[in-house]
Amino acid sequence: MKNKIRPLCETPRDGIFCGPDKYLKLQEHIITGEMFPVMEFDSYFILVREGHGSFIINGEEFSVQPGCVSWIQSSQVLTICPAFGEQLKIWVCSYDYQLLSYYSFSNIAPTKELEIVNNLPVIGPAGEEVEQIGHLFSQYRKLSKKNTHGSAIIRSSYLRRIELLYNRFARSMKAKYKFSSLPLSRKASLYIAVHSTSNLTLSDVVGAVAPSVSESALNHALLVATGLNFNQYLNRMRLLLAMSYFLYDSLPFDYISSISGFNMEITFFRRFKAMTGMTPQTYLKRMLSDGKDGHVYRGTIMNETLISAISYLYENMTETVDAETLTKELYTSENILRVQFKNRLNSSYKQVLSQFRVRYAEALLTTTHLPTIDIAIESGFGSDRTMARVFYSINGMSPGEFRKKRKLSEKKDR
Repeated sequence: MKNKIRPLCETPRDGIFCGPDKYLKLQEHIITGEMFPVMEFDSYFILVREGHGSFIINGEEFSVQPGCVSWIQSSQVLTICPAFGEQLKIWVCSYDYQLLSYYSFSNIAPTKELEIVNNLPVIGPAGEEVEQIGHLFSQYRKLSKKNTHGSAIIRSSYLRRIELLYNRFARSMKAKYKFSSLPLSRKASLYIAVHSTSNLTLSDVVGAVAPSVSESALNHALLVATGLNFNQYLNRMRLLLAMSYFLYDSLPFDYISSISGFNMEITFFRRFKAMTGMTPQTYLKRMLSDGKDGHVYRGTIMNETLISAISYLYENMTETVDAETLTKELYTSENILRVQFKNRLNSSYKQVLSQFRVRYAEALLTTTHLPTIDIAIESGFGSDRTMARVFYSINGMSPGEFRKKRKLSEKKDR
């Protein structure tokens, strides 16, 4: 890891790694030369598969190699630079910023926001959590080829799991990645991102992060690292926060603009259209896709109870889970859960749980020689008869047929 400023080569672009058409899809890119800077409206995970080089993040340079994982926030500008004579092969998962913000702000807790924004932006290649993230990327890649609603639910859970693993590893590195040692551009951008809702001035930022420098020096450092001056960067952070509040049902735009740091609603509307090219109403309609034309139905992420239930089912798929256990863990009622699963997913918690268990059983059938009875117990089904029935209803074949088909497929690949 290096600690020096790298100025931008040109104005940052968006829509490269993120956007409605890229949500829940794994992207594979080969970078052969220094890439133009990217600043997205959403966050995204990057897994380096091959090659060496560096990621320039808001002016700070990080060395990367195979196995490294990066979580780039919407407050960060990224430039990817392969090492001389090499190319970088990367896998990218867009982690919808609204979904990220939903988790971050579901309790409106600044400490959660601070933790995510201040995290180490590149981890690995060593570490148990990093290895698990790599495995999840591989599973995600396989599921990306299945354009089904069940596959989309599982991929959403994979992203949630990657986030948890990333944060766990990043927390363990806090002592080595201290705010005081960061370049001026990183200090300023982090501070603004965390305090954007307050009545913030350039003088406030200088006093908080670098009292010995002038306001013009800090403004210049921010400009060369992000392509935005203080006022532009502050407005962008406020608008990104406003986007996260779109997830909460029935919140009026005047209220969203006020809690996002804008004194007047008209200012919010003007700034929003200038940044996105559309009004908040149009953006909201576009964000909450109806699931047609190949887009993922994103209305599911608006309900805290539902997304918490899906995450709980994924994390406890191998355990005995019934309606009483689920409602007790989530502090809700069985009726509320049933209605949410039916209205949002046209499904039930049992069907979603079965999807998770079958996918786990598929992995065991493919990668182990365990008898089907052992796989059934390991996957949470309880008996091989139950697993066979559920497995057939989802895949149209028995576990034995599935295993045989996979083995033949592997032989052909060799």
